[in-house]
Amino acid sequence: MTGHKWGNLNWPSGQQRLTAPFVGDANDHLYQWESSRDYNPAPGLGNISAVVLAINSADDERNPPELGVMEREMKRIKNARLLLIPGSADTFGHGTTAFAKFWKKDLADLLQVAPRLP
Repeated sequence: MTGHKWGNLNWPSGQQRLTAPFVGDANDHLYQWESSRDYNPAPGLGNISAVVLAINSADDERNPPELGVMEREMKRIKNARLLLIPGSADTFGHGTTAFAKFWKKDLADLLQVAPRLP
């Protein structure tokens, strides 16, 4: 699997990221993962009254849709919709959501119908 070219950046594919040698500071990564290990937004989801567009990618290696967590928890939010971007040669795994080309139309559509504050 090859990576992606985006402007001056070369983005590795999900498979490339998962099989590449680790070159970061292990302590930084451990801190990042540990700091969110016990975070659980589930108890407060029913309190959300805003319109929500949750976005995930089918090839997301950190939040894989196959687990069904997002679909299950989104049912608890009154005005929520899940956009699942199909995985393809153009997506970037977990990094896909950083690129508006995948979701900007869905967001624009949502903003056309979302309630406005007085």
